[in-house]
Amino acid sequence: MLRSRLPVIAALLVTLAGTLSAEVQEERLIHQVEQLIAGQRGIRIYDWVGFSVRGNTVTLEGLVSRPSLKDSIERSVGALEAVEAVRNEIEVLPSSGDDVGIRINAYWRIYGHPEIRRYLQRDESFRPRLRRGARDRQRVLLRPIHIVVKDGHLVLEGELEQQREKRVAEEQANAVLGVLSVDNNIVVTGADTEEFEPIDFERDPWWTDSESVTEPVLRVENPAGGVRVQVQNTGRVRVRRKSRSRAVRPGDTKTTRLGRKMRIRAEPTDGATIDLEIDLPYGHRLEVETVDGPISLQGLVRQAQLVTAIGRVELEIPWRSVRLEVHADQQPATVRIPGDLRESLQTSRQEPDGGIWTLQDLRDPRDRLYGTIRLDARHPDALVLRDSSIPEDSPVRMHWQAPEALGTMLRRPFRMRLTTPGEPGAEAGSDEVEAAGEVARFNSEVRLVQLSASVVDGQNRPVDGLGHGDFEVTEDGVVQEIGIVQDSEAEFNLVLLLDCSTSTLIDRKAVLEAARQFVLAARPSDRVGIYVLSDAYLHVVSPLTADRDSLLRTINLIPRLSGGTPLYDAITLSYAQELARRRWERNALIVISDGMDNDLLPRWSRSIPSDVSFEDLLRAAAEINSAIYPIFLEPDEPGVRTERRWRERLKRSTDQARQRMRRLAEATGGRMFRAESIRDLDAVYGQVAEELRSIYTLGYYPSNQEFDGAWRRIRVSVTGADAYVRTRPGYYGW
Repeated sequence: MLRSRLPVIAALLVTLAGTLSAEVQEERLIHQVEQLIAGQRGIRIYDWVGFSVRGNTVTLEGLVSRPSLKDSIERSVGALEAVEAVRNEIEVLPSSGDDVGIRINAYWRIYGHPEIRRYLQRDESFRPRLRRGARDRQRVLLRPIHIVVKDGHLVLEGELEQQREKRVAEEQANAVLGVLSVDNNIVVTGADTEEFEPIDFERDPWWTDSESVTEPVLRVENPAGGVRVQVQNTGRVRVRRKSRSRAVRPGDTKTTRLGRKMRIRAEPTDGATIDLEIDLPYGHRLEVETVDGPISLQGLVRQAQLVTAIGRVELEIPWRSVRLEVHADQQPATVRIPGDLRESLQTSRQEPDGGIWTLQDLRDPRDRLYGTIRLDARHPDALVLRDSSIPEDSPVRMHWQAPEALGTMLRRPFRMRLTTPGEPGAEAGSDEVEAAGEVARFNSEVRLVQLSASVVDGQNRPVDGLGHGDFEVTEDGVVQEIGIVQDSEAEFNLVLLLDCSTSTLIDRKAVLEAARQFVLAARPSDRVGIYVLSDAYLHVVSPLTADRDSLLRTINLIPRLSGGTPLYDAITLSYAQELARRRWERNALIVISDGMDNDLLPRWSRSIPSDVSFEDLLRAAAEINSAIYPIFLEPDEPGVRTERRWRERLKRSTDQARQRMRRLAEATGGRMFRAESIRDLDAVYGQVAEELRSIYTLGYYPSNQEFDGAWRRIRVSVTGADAYVRTRPGYYGW
């Protein structure tokens, strides 16, 4: 009987082996096609490509923004040895200037949001979590979210870990100017991640630890496992749990919260090793304690207390802004310190009081730095220090970052060049727009000039209802063709910069009230951001948001008043933080200050003048797409006992500061307002609100596309109406 069945069994095995071999080959082909598509030159997150494999036939589908990309993908896939046929069903998106603007705007809105931005800070190549079967339709992901725009309709495709992140992406997409509809096809994959809402900033009467009231505290206890903390621009503490020996269980960690302090403790019942990866919001104090688990800390931390017995410690920190202090019973077996950091650190060994090994920061303790780190250890396995830069999305900006930010703003103006199909230099597959009744093409050489123009009548009242035909723009006397007009009802991005340094001589209550009043004065559709200059660095108290309740809640985060006044640095950083990435939108920067940069005051040991000169800032003001509205706080009169020479010197400095703020406003098409003090701003709120209601946004492509760096004078006028127009006087044609 068995012998009679052997041929049948053998045949089944041969068939099964062939089937398995076919499946393996199909999976290998899927991987090859995916890698080929992802590696295509010119493919971007604005494209969405998928494919399916049936035997030796590959079917391509999706939407791409360039015709050449459709053809190159087909050629690359068809060249694979295992592919016999390619069905190319990829659709080429119709391109228009509006779609190009929507794509760019949507990118900055979505990937600029703190809850999404963290995905960009991981590995350079994005690895999808969702695995599809060999017979399923495959999707090629370059980043977690792809943004596809077709005739003003926006589609989101991709993968995210959290449902809330999917909602955030959709909210940001819907806020893009010009979007007609949003389809959200993002797949939520899930992950073993816990998220905790922001800690309540109100004082808890049951919490008696006074040190924990001023800033939120996170304490992490993980005796055996590792702790990896990364400081990120997020409003939530995010904890990921991993185990080296088994699947993670719900009871592996325990979280307790009391007032503004939160504790996370790893306590698996079976003794398994649990590793914790934590995203920590800026401004938190951090306490980490382990026995032999490694500790890793990355980012610009406010204050960290690290304790370990024998664990390895790795610190990747912007050391120019953070102090370090190490105390250990014994020198670590491995110590790695970057060469440029060695000059600011000093080690000592075998002290008389117990042989403690220390590493001390040699910088003057009176110098204002952002953060401090203290490490206490017994016999640590290793201490590895790495230097890093402050991330672009950091809500804390040191004043010495301003020159680099200014250089970046001036080196990368938005340029495009108009060419027509068949014309020399026209790129096949470049984005198309309709111009002058024919199809024209964009590439990276053409420059779009955008203007904010305030239009008022003889009584200084806003003039509304104007359109393309009502404006005339001349550049060096030559009339230009206007391509974009946004009326005065379109939403604004308003960044409020509060100078809370010592020179303003104001109280904190007045600062908080000023912030509240500007938030309430803005229109419901306007987005408002609150920035503060204090302790010689810039704090982003709240990024741009239309959530009024959130803005009003976070105003209490405005820090105590102190520090030097690198005002020009702060203005530069305020524009670079968010507005520079929103050049296609309507922007305004409101600066409440006495204008007294430390550059105008006598130099003393603790003064901090700006690294950006006023002349360089004024030069950049002609390039930025944001009106600047200084609200100049007139200083109090010096007392009668003040020395005459000092009184005259102070008056000269005040006059110079006022003149500079006025010139800065005029260079951007803005306007300077004056107030006796920040406690007397009631009349100014209405004036600023009225001013914003008078502003139109105009855009044109200069007829002179030969950019040689020369100054180009702009004049904007309104035809057929008794109106006055204020805009920036020109720009440098780089």
